[in-house]
Amino acid sequence: MSKKDRRVILIAQCLVNPYCRVHLLGQNFPLSHELMDYLMSKRVGVIQYPCPETTAMGLQRNPQGRQQYDNIFFRQHCKDLLKVPMLMVREFIKNKYRLVGYIGLENSPTCGIHWGRHKVNRYQTESPVPAENPDPDDPVLMGIMAEILSEELSQENLHVPFLEFPTQEPPESEKRRKFWEDLKKTVEPRAFSQDSQ
Repeated sequence: MSKKDRRVILIAQCLVNPYCRVHLLGQNFPLSHELMDYLMSKRVGVIQYPCPETTAMGLQRNPQGRQQYDNIFFRQHCKDLLKVPMLMVREFIKNKYRLVGYIGLENSPTCGIHWGRHKVNRYQTESPVPAENPDPDDPVLMGIMAEILSEELSQENLHVPFLEFPTQEPPESEKRRKFWEDLKKTVEPRAFSQDSQ
């Protein structure tokens, strides 16, 4: 890596502090350790934003679907939480750093990238449990915070890869392998292209 290629990445807070994560998504410290070790070894600075679910509802919250968070109040809360991280992004870019991407959390209604069809509970509201046999034509949305972050970055004319951290997948799974491949392409594109030749 060139000394001039100084890089930063935006990540969801629970990837550094798994205690923020709602219990359904698991508190996978070894996977967070692996992620942070990799980023630090590649000299990638980390910008994180506070967990919007924890700051809105505390640690004792019940798991919910995207539908429950998709309201004016929670969206404004997410925008407020992004003010300082976005100022940091602007400051780093102004000083010749490169934003390489964003890492959210798989199956998070707020920080996920691919939120598809989920089961509906007895109250006819969306549950956090994915549907077993989703229709390929079902819409796939970003989590609320990821969606707002995408809008904020677009306003700055910044277009970077959005990745999902597969916390519930076993180490040998295809999703885990694909995540690491995509992250390495994002963080070290030159090295990755040389390896694949």
